[in-house]
Amino acid sequence: MIEKAYRFSLEAHQGQSRLSGEPYIIHPVAVAHIVADLRMDDSTIAAALLHDVLEDTPVKEQVLESQFGKEIVLLVKGATKLNVGFPFSSKEEEQIENYRRLFIAMAEDIRVIIIKLADRLHNMRTLKYQYRDKKEVIARETLEIFAPIANRLGIAMIQTELENLSLFFLDPESFLSIQRGIERIKDQREKQIQEAEMKLVNRLKQTNIDADIQSRFKNIYSIYLKINRQNVSLEDLHDLIALRVITKTVEECYAILGLVHSLWVPVAGRFKDYIALPKSNMYQSLHTTVIGPEGSPMEIQIRTRDMHHVAEYGIAAHWRYKEGKSGDVGDAFNDRMAWLRQILEWQQDLRTTHEFVESLKIDLFDDEVYVFTPRGDLKKLPRGSNPLDFAFLIHTEVGNSCIGARVNKQIVPLDYELKSGEIVEIITSRSSTGPSIDWLRIAKTPAARNKIRAFLRKKNRDENREKGKSYMERELKKFTLTTEEQTVVNSNITKFMEANNYKIFDDLYVSIGEGRNTIRQFINKVVPYDIRKRFQRKNKVISQHVLSGTGEGVIIQGVTGLAVKLARCCTPVLGDKIIGFVTLGKGITIHRQDCQNMERLTQNGDRLVEAGWDESYGQLYEAGLVVEALDRPKFLADVTNTVANFGVAIRSVHAHLMGNDARIYLVISVKNKEEMENLFRELRKVPNVKRVRRGGVFGLR
Repeated sequence: MIEKAYRFSLEAHQGQSRLSGEPYIIHPVAVAHIVADLRMDDSTIAAALLHDVLEDTPVKEQVLESQFGKEIVLLVKGATKLNVGFPFSSKEEEQIENYRRLFIAMAEDIRVIIIKLADRLHNMRTLKYQYRDKKEVIARETLEIFAPIANRLGIAMIQTELENLSLFFLDPESFLSIQRGIERIKDQREKQIQEAEMKLVNRLKQTNIDADIQSRFKNIYSIYLKINRQNVSLEDLHDLIALRVITKTVEECYAILGLVHSLWVPVAGRFKDYIALPKSNMYQSLHTTVIGPEGSPMEIQIRTRDMHHVAEYGIAAHWRYKEGKSGDVGDAFNDRMAWLRQILEWQQDLRTTHEFVESLKIDLFDDEVYVFTPRGDLKKLPRGSNPLDFAFLIHTEVGNSCIGARVNKQIVPLDYELKSGEIVEIITSRSSTGPSIDWLRIAKTPAARNKIRAFLRKKNRDENREKGKSYMERELKKFTLTTEEQTVVNSNITKFMEANNYKIFDDLYVSIGEGRNTIRQFINKVVPYDIRKRFQRKNKVISQHVLSGTGEGVIIQGVTGLAVKLARCCTPVLGDKIIGFVTLGKGITIHRQDCQNMERLTQNGDRLVEAGWDESYGQLYEAGLVVEALDRPKFLADVTNTVANFGVAIRSVHAHLMGNDARIYLVISVKNKEEMENLFRELRKVPNVKRVRRGGVFGLR
């Protein structure tokens, strides 16, 4: 079957070549090799060979199914990007829809993501041939989405390579600096680790414990994160090399731990038992840090051979159990995939593509805390969770009736950050009115926020249905459609409902009333562009209400020199996608199309006007930005110096500190969006910076 798939793919891709100039077949063969290295079955390897056939060749699904059967076709379709005739309002929206589709396919068959990860890995290995402007986009997406997915699935061999390759293309200077630094100190560190290894081998022989001992260098991306997080040099890191001890049984793991602690003094607070408390990605091991040779801290990992196999291959080592009827094994697999089902539960309720990506990153990147119920049951939550997240984890009704919480028998606020080992008790009341909108700001886990949204949605459904119906009818009525145009719009509405899984019109009305789909987004999708353009030409609202003025370099529906002002909430600059909002008697306010206030403004759709930039204007624009980081000495000075050295003027600066988290709010003058994005890249290189984003030019946000 694999040979047949190869020959079919070879013929389908005949005449196609990659950007490197190689025949295209090189790519599916390389992807199949990676899948085979993960020890997947014949069907997955065949699907890997065929994974681009439906997307990049004229081959139809029916032909592929007749040759290879339904199972392989489903795997190929799951790994294929979205290709539908329905228009997307942005490239980002189309990409998010691809993510949604991928997670749904993963839930059906986990082998889909194995193929997708292998596909991304080979694309990253050959990214040097990609167009320059796409390299950073692909590398950042890999680091933010695909590497964390590999981590959540426990596939360390793919995760590590994706992270290192992403860093190489995003920050080659740091990557090469660390690589050269490792080579410089490698011999000295290896000598220390070899001395420790010989000492441990001799002790294991004395106790007749059979174990393999390996040593490994920490991967470059992990070193990069640690250097920036702790603001230290490479030479100051003492855990660059770790010893890994692999034995037969769990009992021997704990026996070896005792031997290690008898040979070297353990470092307090640096022991982790992932055997008793496995990570959510199935990883199990004992981790301890000891004072090794020459007084240097040294990490030692102890695990069984089965645990080591899972640590390397993750879900790829367990996927067969999905259909297994063995209760224990099947339940274990389902528990490990619970996070994926959670994503599918809450992703439909998120209002914007930006919100989806942010929530997805939270769920993929989470580290864990372990807390107990008053009865002693152990519960796992993402780091940063609070009692409200815990309440909804216990049961939806516990969350809905929650009025307070005790941690270790002390009353705490609902936004208290939980720590491992704490005992959490939720205080409930039958007279509780249930979640409020404020709870969405308190809850940290996507699962809790989803349940809060569900409660609020049910509570306000009738009101939102009427509101959404009114918005929809009012907006569609403005276009005075012909019979033929009405037929087209009706067809697009049907497609829109199918794409969003709305069974009846009430579901559509409620989504618009709630704001999950704004009326502007809905109209842009169902009313063809030429009809909307015709309506805007007839729209007299500008001539009735706009005063004369300078225009701020903005063109409103082809007209310059109108009285416009740039919104202070989102500070648009030349190059941003913008839209105008008519403020009666005061001109037009220009917002970025992704402004957080657009949801409110789009409810007054008749006051929104198309806007663009007059590139000949040639002036500077005020823009707000926010730098989020772990605080350290001289951090503010380093940020402002970076901005100044980049040649950008600072208009105002404000620093805000909460615990160890620092936020710096800047107002700067820039020429355009490109200059701002280049500045963002420089700021991200400042040690301890976690995130740089756009902001407003007033107050704290």
